[in-house]
Amino acid sequence: MKYRSPSFFMSICLILVITTVLGVSILRFETSPQVPIVIAAIIVAVYGYTLGYKWKDLEKAMVKGISAGIPPILILCMIGIIIGIWTMNGTVPTMAYYGLNLLSPQFFLVSSVILCIIVSVMTGSSWSAISTIGVALMGVSYGMDISPAMTAGAIVCGAVFGDKLSPLSDTTNLASAIGKVDIFEHIRHMLWTTIPALIITLGIFTVIGFNSQLVNPAGSQIEEMIQTLHANFSITMITLLSPLTIVVMALKKFPPIPTLVVSLCIAVLTSFYTVSEVSLSELMATAQNGYAADTGVASIDSLLSIGGLSNMMFGVSIILMALAFGGLVQQIGFQQAVIEGIARFLKRKGNVILTTVLSCIGVNVTIGEAYLSVVLPGQMLESTYQQAGLHRKNLSRTLEDAGTVVHPIIPWGVSGAFIMTTLNIGMEYILFSFICFITPVIAIIYGYTGFSLVHTEVNPVQLEKWEEQEENLSKPANISS
Repeated sequence: MKYRSPSFFMSICLILVITTVLGVSILRFETSPQVPIVIAAIIVAVYGYTLGYKWKDLEKAMVKGISAGIPPILILCMIGIIIGIWTMNGTVPTMAYYGLNLLSPQFFLVSSVILCIIVSVMTGSSWSAISTIGVALMGVSYGMDISPAMTAGAIVCGAVFGDKLSPLSDTTNLASAIGKVDIFEHIRHMLWTTIPALIITLGIFTVIGFNSQLVNPAGSQIEEMIQTLHANFSITMITLLSPLTIVVMALKKFPPIPTLVVSLCIAVLTSFYTVSEVSLSELMATAQNGYAADTGVASIDSLLSIGGLSNMMFGVSIILMALAFGGLVQQIGFQQAVIEGIARFLKRKGNVILTTVLSCIGVNVTIGEAYLSVVLPGQMLESTYQQAGLHRKNLSRTLEDAGTVVHPIIPWGVSGAFIMTTLNIGMEYILFSFICFITPVIAIIYGYTGFSLVHTEVNPVQLEKWEEQEENLSKPANISS
């Protein structure tokens, strides 16, 4: 059966309605993302009916969308189990203990960014950085009385920056492939936007770190937490074998799920050495429900009552709803209609970059999937870069500047759900994920100033046709007839 294609006008209206529903529900009424996503999905499905789609078609689209997210869901579940065991066997307490001893409160946020950059670049995965060193840094932030939201924002900034510049990263490889650019050439070109964004981000966190109203050294509280950790948990380097395994196996390019399985096995074996009289039933209960700390110190108990498969279900439900919704959106194709409609009115090189940025953000907001935020705008706008005389590396860079970098701050997206669930934080972390806001702005500024843009030779005939098309589009419409 042939379906009608969505019009540009109706597609724009639909995106505005969906964005309003999600924004008002989450920001104004402070509800969790799941129900607003369901409401948005219903709106899209009803519009699909008007285009000739049957329920069976829409159902298949949702199932297809969810199937693409099964690996991230399994990874999220595995991480929940591992974090619970890590807390019981002393891994998280050990990392928090050394962090409290070594890190300075004034430079804690800056240090968090840098540490996450190192792990993320080494592993090629922002998720690896967030679920290992990120969890430990959240623990240290409680001990130093530093805002958990700020800490989570710093963790996200470092993890995203490192992931973006790592040749091991899947999204970095994807963007270079879409732009048909060598990956190392792609990474070198990204330095023009990512380095300034990182410097600005580190500057902001440095200012925050020296603002006593936002960061309280709380020396006595730090000492109390250090003593409590030492008294109630086995603080030993042996407990770090499990997270170290994740880093090493990621460097060796092992798949994520087998890597997590090996790490879990090591964590379980370590438990028999670090926890006295531990039983298999206790380990299984912790894997299911998480670890419940009972040290008598409220800050420690709040910090270490984490992990468990059941506690990951909030994030899993967001991912399921978001991917089902994304499947509907992709099937109906109104985001393609918008991108194609905008592309027809491009007149300047700056507009080409701006359109790419807005398209990537739009796909992130409406679909909540990092890969599609790179693939769809990349495929739709490739010809506009050729016609404007812009090298493909400008396309691949911009796809990352506004696609993969923005994705972590979409609370109903896959990464957003992962971050909130793994770090046990609400959506307030978004406000402090500075690099995710700064990078797209820098990309737009470069687009209109021409700074760092690389040009290519364009066929004169093709350029003449392009300029003629732009001139015709710029003429006022003749309404007299």
